[in-house]
Amino acid sequence: MASFPTFASTGTLKLEPDSTKHSTVSLLTRKSPSISYPKSQTSTPSESLNFQESLSVITDGSKIETSCYVPLLQECIERTSFSGAQNFHSHIIKTGTHQDVFVMTFLVNVYAKCGSMENAQKVFNKLPRRNVVAWTTLMTGYVHNDQSDVAISVFQEMLEFGSFPTNYTLGIALNACSAINSVELGKQIHGYSIKYHIDHDTSVGNSLCSLYSKCANLDSAIKAFLKIGEKNVVSWTAVICACGDNSKALKGLRFFTEMLAGNVEPNEFTLTSVLSMCCTMLSLSFGVQVHCLSIKLGYEPNLRIRNSIMYLYLRCGRFGEALRLFNGMEDMSLVTMNSIIAGYGEMMELAKDDLSAYCNGTEALNVFSKLNNSGFKPDIYSFSSILTVCSRMFALEQGEQVHAQTLKTGHLSDMIVGTALVNMYNKCGSIERASKAFREMSARTLISWTSMIAAFAQNGQTQQALQLFEDMRLMGVRPNQVTFVGVLSACAHAGMVNEALGYFETMQKDFKIKPVMDHYSCLIDMFVRLGLLNEAFVVIKKMDFPPNEYIWSLLLAGCKRDGNTELGFYVAEKLLELKPKNTETCLLLLNMYKSADRWEDISKVQELMKEKRLKKLMDWSWISIHDKVYSFKPDERQAYGAEMYDYLDQLLDKAKSLVGYQSLESFELLEVEEEEGKTLPSNVQHSEKLAVAFGLLNMPNAAPIRIIKNISMCRGCHNFMKAISSLNAREIIIRDSKRLHKFVNGQCSCGDYGGLL
Repeated sequence: MASFPTFASTGTLKLEPDSTKHSTVSLLTRKSPSISYPKSQTSTPSESLNFQESLSVITDGSKIETSCYVPLLQECIERTSFSGAQNFHSHIIKTGTHQDVFVMTFLVNVYAKCGSMENAQKVFNKLPRRNVVAWTTLMTGYVHNDQSDVAISVFQEMLEFGSFPTNYTLGIALNACSAINSVELGKQIHGYSIKYHIDHDTSVGNSLCSLYSKCANLDSAIKAFLKIGEKNVVSWTAVICACGDNSKALKGLRFFTEMLAGNVEPNEFTLTSVLSMCCTMLSLSFGVQVHCLSIKLGYEPNLRIRNSIMYLYLRCGRFGEALRLFNGMEDMSLVTMNSIIAGYGEMMELAKDDLSAYCNGTEALNVFSKLNNSGFKPDIYSFSSILTVCSRMFALEQGEQVHAQTLKTGHLSDMIVGTALVNMYNKCGSIERASKAFREMSARTLISWTSMIAAFAQNGQTQQALQLFEDMRLMGVRPNQVTFVGVLSACAHAGMVNEALGYFETMQKDFKIKPVMDHYSCLIDMFVRLGLLNEAFVVIKKMDFPPNEYIWSLLLAGCKRDGNTELGFYVAEKLLELKPKNTETCLLLLNMYKSADRWEDISKVQELMKEKRLKKLMDWSWISIHDKVYSFKPDERQAYGAEMYDYLDQLLDKAKSLVGYQSLESFELLEVEEEEGKTLPSNVQHSEKLAVAFGLLNMPNAAPIRIIKNISMCRGCHNFMKAISSLNAREIIIRDSKRLHKFVNGQCSCGDYGGLL
C-alpha cells in the first residue's frame, strides 16, 4: 500500500457548519507527521503463503510473520472474503500483532472493502494510535459504502483530534460533500486548499471538479480542472463528464479532443461519457470515430462501451449496426436488454408502415421474454419501454401480462411505470383500465396528470378530463403547455366554446404560458366541428405565426363538408403554397377541386404529388388474433374465402336497414393503387370492413375487436362501424392515421368527427 502524500503548513482551518451535524472546527498550527513503511510490509501475495494454506495455518494455530499479513489481507479484499478477514483478525489479536498500526489500518481497509463498516469502525477505535492514513482509510470506507454523511463526521472528528489532512484526505472529503450535495462545506474545503496552495493538486482538483459539476456549477468545475498542475486521465474524464452532466456536450467533446491531442489515453469511463454526449448531440460521425478508437485501444469487448456504442447507433437510426452489436454479444447486462427494447420502440416510430412497426414490436417482446428468462430482473426502464411498445402495437393482452408482472415485482408503485401503464391502456382503447391504473398510483407527477387528462379527452369524456384538471390544480400541481392541449381538446370535443376560450385565457394570464400551434389547433378543431368556419378563420388570423398544413387541412375539410366553396378555395390556395407533404391532404385538395371541375388546379396538385413523390394511398388494415396478424387489402377478395365476403354483404344489408345510416365516401379519389395496369372493381370494400367481418367471424362473442388502419377512415366506413357496434353489441376499436375510434352501441368516441378528414 503506497503512502499518502503529505504537506506541511502553518495556519488555521475553520470549517463552518454545513448542518447541525457539522460543528465549527479549529485546526491549530502544527507540522504534518511524515509516514514511512518498512520494506517487509510491501511484499506481494506471490511471496507469501497461499490463501487457503494460510487459513489452514491459522486454524492450526501456527505463527505467521507480520510481513505476511498484508498480502493475505489483500487477498481477502480481492475475494471479498469477510469470513477470511475475521479469521486473520482473530489470529492477529492472538499473536499480539494488533499493536502494529500499519497492519490494523490495513484491516480497517479490508473490512470497508468487504462492506462491513461496523467492524472497520471497531478496529479503528482500538488502534493504539491514529495517523492521517488511518483517518483517511476510514473516511474512504464510508464514502465507498454510501455513508458519506458519516465520512464527513469522521473528517470533522479528525480535525478536532488534531490530525493534519493530506491532499488525498481532502479529495475524499470533497467526494463525500459531492455525494451528499453539501456544496457549502465543499467550498470551505476548497478555500482551505487555496489557502495552503494545494488546489493545483491532482487529487484535490479532480474532486473539486466533480463536486461543482454535481452542484450544477460548470464554470467552477472547469476552473478547478484548469488549476490542476498534472492532469491525468481521471482529471480529463471529470471535466468531460461535468460538461455532459450540465448539458454542454459540445464543450465536453472539445475537451476530449484536447485530451487526445495531449497524448492522454482515455479509459472506459472517458469513452462511455463521450459516447453518451454523442448520443445527446446525435453526432454519429464523431461517435463512429470513438468506436474505432475503442477498438484500437482494446476496449471493444468492454460491456459498458459496447452498450454505449449500441445505444448511439439506435439513437441515430442505425438499427442494423446496433442489432449486429447486440447479436454478437456473448455477455449482456440489463442495460443491454433495455437499450435494445427501447431501440425497437424507436424503430416502430420510424417504420414505413404499421405492419413493419408491429414486427419490430414483436422483436421487442421477444427480447423482453429473453430478459425474463436470462436471470435478469426487469427494472423501471424495462417496464416503461415494453409498455410503450405494447401501446404502439395495440397489444392489450401483452400489456396486461406486463401489468401483472409489475404488480408481482413491486414496480407498479413507480411513477414512470404507472404513467406508461396509463398510456398503454389509453392507446389500446381501454379508458376504464387507464383510469383505474391512474387512481391506483401512489404518487403522481405532472406527466401522470397530463396523460390521464389527454386520455379522457381523446375518449370523448370531457367532464372527467376537466374535473381531473381542477383536481390537479387543487393538489398544487402547476399545468404546462401539454396539459392545456388536453384541456382544450376536451372542450373542443364537446363543443364547449365558452369554457375553451376561458381556459385559453387562463393559460396566458394566470400561468404565463404562450399559446403554441397545438393550442390553436384545438380551438380551430372546435369551431370546425360546430360549423363555425368564420370563427375558425378569425382564430387563424390572430395567430402569431403562420398556420401549418394540419390547421389549413382542418379548415378545408370543414369547408368541403359545409359547402363553403369561397373560403374553401382560399384555404386550398394557402395549402398549395405550403406544398403539403401528406398524401391525404393532397387528396383533400383534389376532391375539393374535382367537385368544382377545376381541372387546372387538379393538375397543379398532381404535379405537386409527383414532385414530392407522393403515391396514391394504399388502403390496408390488420387485426391480431391469438398473436397472429391478419392483414387486409381491398383487392384481396380470394385471400380469406367466400364465407367472409358473404358475411360482410349480410352486415352491409343489416346496416342499411338502420334508420339514419348513410353509406358515404369522403374520398372519391381514395383508390387502391393499381398493379400491372389492372383496374379494380368498383364495388371494392375498404379494408377495415373486411377486417371487422373477419374479426366477428373468428373472435369470441364478448371480445372487443381491435383494428389498425394505415390511413384515415372515410365517413362511409365510420357510419358502418357505428351500425355494426349497435347491431352486434360489440365494442369495435379502430386506430387510423389520425385518431383512435371506439365504437360502442352505435356511438364513436371521436364525436362523429372521424370521417371529416
